[in-house]
Amino acid sequence: MTIAADVDARDVVVLPRRSVIDEAWRAIGPGVEVLSGIDGAPLRRTVKRILDPLVLRLRTNPQYSAPVVTPETGAAMRTLLVAAAPELRNTAAWFAVLKLERRRLRITAGNAQELYFPICYELSVTRGAPVPDDRDTAETVLRGVHDDRDRTGVEVLNRHLDDDVVARLARQLELSWRDVRPGNSVAGPFLSGLTTVLGDATGHNAATARQRVWSALVADATPYDVGARAHTDAEIPWSIVDVGLSSVAPQPPPPVVTGQDGAPPLNRSVVDRVRATLRRALDRDGLPDIPLLCAEEVDRACAPWGLLAEDKQAALVAGVEVAADLAPLSADTSTRYALSGDIQARLHKEAYVMHARRYLVEGGPMHPRQRQVVDDLADFAKPYVRRLWARLHGRDVWQESCGDVDDVRSLLRGVARSVNLDHRQRIKTMLELQEHEVAR
Repeated sequence: MTIAADVDARDVVVLPRRSVIDEAWRAIGPGVEVLSGIDGAPLRRTVKRILDPLVLRLRTNPQYSAPVVTPETGAAMRTLLVAAAPELRNTAAWFAVLKLERRRLRITAGNAQELYFPICYELSVTRGAPVPDDRDTAETVLRGVHDDRDRTGVEVLNRHLDDDVVARLARQLELSWRDVRPGNSVAGPFLSGLTTVLGDATGHNAATARQRVWSALVADATPYDVGARAHTDAEIPWSIVDVGLSSVAPQPPPPVVTGQDGAPPLNRSVVDRVRATLRRALDRDGLPDIPLLCAEEVDRACAPWGLLAEDKQAALVAGVEVAADLAPLSADTSTRYALSGDIQARLHKEAYVMHARRYLVEGGPMHPRQRQVVDDLADFAKPYVRRLWARLHGRDVWQESCGDVDDVRSLLRGVARSVNLDHRQRIKTMLELQEHEVAR
C-alpha cells in the first residue's frame, strides 16, 4: 500500500519525474560525467542545485515539480534539459577546474558540490567554457566563496579546540551548570495565562489584552524555574523525554565535545551546537568570533531549556504545551488551546495523514519510509518540539526577540507547517523512487 491517492492508469497516463530527468540527462551524452553518478544518472545535488532551480526553474514552472508528470509536461522538461546541454557541459568543466584549484589552495570547508554547482552553472552561462590554465579566475571565485565564509567557519572552530581550550570550557560548564537553581514559582498561573496567549482574539481590545498577558508571562519566573527543575528530580508539567528534548530525565549536563549523532537538543554537545550555528548562519559577520561564541554557548547549554533569554524560554514552554495537544492520527482528540486546535485541523486535512489513519485501521503492509512518517505522526510532539527548539536557539544566538505575541503564534504555526512539509517531501521521495523502479 502507498499513502498516495489511487490513480486509475487506464484513465490517466503519467510519467515518473525522475525517469524523465534521467532520460533527458542521458540524451546529453558525454561531458557531464562529474555531475553524474556511477549509473549515469544526474547526482541528487545536480538535480537540487542546478537542474531544478536553474534549468527547469521550478519557481516559475511548478508543473515540473510533481512526482509524476503528463507526457506533455515530460516532453517540455526534456526539451529544456537537452537544450541546456552546452551550458551543462561547461558547468561540468568549471566544476573540475574549481575542484583542482580547491585542492591546490588546501580548502576543506564546506561541500564542494553544494557550494560550487550553482556558481559553475553561472560561469558557464556568462563565460562559456573555462580557458585552459586560467587559474586566476578559479582562485578569485574560490576566494570570494570562502574568505568571508571561513572567518568563523567550522575549520576555524576545529583549530581553536585544542586540549587547553576544551579543559577551560569544561570548567566553565561545571560552574555554569551549578549556578542554575530553580526558584519557588508554581506553574499553574503561567499555564493558565497561555489560554489567552494561545486562544482566539477578536477585536483590538482582545488583541491588546493577549499581548499584555504574553508580556507578563515573558517576565514571569516560571519558564526558568521549570527548566531548572528539569536538571533535578523535581516534578515538572511534562516529561522532557516524551516531548523529545532529552533522552533521559533528569537532564544531565551536556558534554563539551563528544556528542551522539542525532541527540535530542538538551543532550547535544557544546561544540555540536556551535557547529549548527555556523552552518545555519547566512551572515557570519554578525556572530562573535569563535572563542566568544564557544564561551556563550557553554552558558546557553547550561541555562534552562538550553536558552539564555527569558522570552525564548517562555516561547519554548508555550510550544511544548501546543505540541502536547497535537495528535494527527487521532480523529477525535480535543485540544486545550484554539491555536493548537487550528494546527490540528490543518493536519487532519492533509491527504497523507488521512491515508495513514486509514491504513492503520486496515492493518495493511507499509513501505519502510511510510512507517517512519507514520511513527512521526504518532509521536508528533517530538519532531515539533525539536524543530521549535532549533529555531529558538537560532533566535537566542542572534538575539532576535520573541516579545511580540503574534510573532510567537506565527512561529508555533510555522514549526508545524515545516514538520508537515518534511513529511510531504519524504512521501514524495518515496513515490519518485517507486515510480522510478516501476519505469525500469
